Amino acid sequence: MIYTTLMNVQELHSILVNQKITGKKAPLCVLDCRCSIENPDVGIELYKEGHIPGAVLCDFDRVVTGKVCQGSGRHPMPDREIFIKNMESLGVSSDKQIVLYDQGGLGFATRLWFQLRWIGLEKVAVLDGGYQAWVNHKFPVATKSTVPEAGVINANEPLEIPTEMKTVQDNLNTHKYLVVDARSNSRFHGIGETIDKKAGHIPGSVCRPGSMNFNKDGAFKSPVELRKEFLELLDGRKPTQIINSCGSGVNASVNLFAMDLCGLVGSHLYTGSWSQWIDDESNPIVCK
Repeated sequence: MIYTTLMNVQELHSILVNQKITGKKAPLCVLDCRCSIENPDVGIELYKEGHIPGAVLCDFDRVVTGKVCQGSGRHPMPDREIFIKNMESLGVSSDKQIVLYDQGGLGFATRLWFQLRWIGLEKVAVLDGGYQAWVNHKFPVATKSTVPEAGVINANEPLEIPTEMKTVQDNLNTHKYLVVDARSNSRFHGIGETIDKKAGHIPGSVCRPGSMNFNKDGAFKSPVELRKEFLELLDGRKPTQIINSCGSGVNASVNLFAMDLCGLVGSHLYTGSWSQWIDDESNPIVCK
């Protein structure tokens, strides 16, 4: 079976158990991409404390996103060839099922899912509920680091294409798209901003926090529930008329992923998001 959106922890556990019993290595690559916006090194420490057996550490800020510079945003897209090499070094191959997990209820796994689709990989799944779901089911954990075998990626046409700031700037006049901001309501309205140097939001955008896609346990809501919520948000628009934004293109990927999960395929991700938008002094902002 091929997984292209979600895999639950029971399914992953079953694959790992079968692999252990038969002695046959499954064409599988599990990446631990736990991280924190406030502290990028958290993922490394969490991996050392415990991880899913066989999972490879994927240092999000060092191998997933690109080099930060003026005007790039906090988590810019990387150079495509460098990203491919980074993923191959972690064991990612075109013929493998890729499974990604973070703590659960976050956007690091979905952002990496987006980028792997950007290089044409389709067999990529996010572990529903993340590492917390694995622990909650009392499945075994490992502390010894997994040394990956080098992978081979045959890059194909992108299945996802990042949206550039120019498109969002043009949209201020054309109103072709609805920009959906995945940050919290308080940050969207410019209240208590502690991460970015300016507070507020892109004019004309609406707020749907990425946290709204999850249940209390960090697992995604059902596709039926998500579809109902997003159809209300779209209000007659097509999914292709949605641009997802947030602070740096991480949490916004959760909204894009959730839309795909419930069959509303084709929305866009503005990877530069608010942190890039405010680097251009000519860009208007709303703070209320």
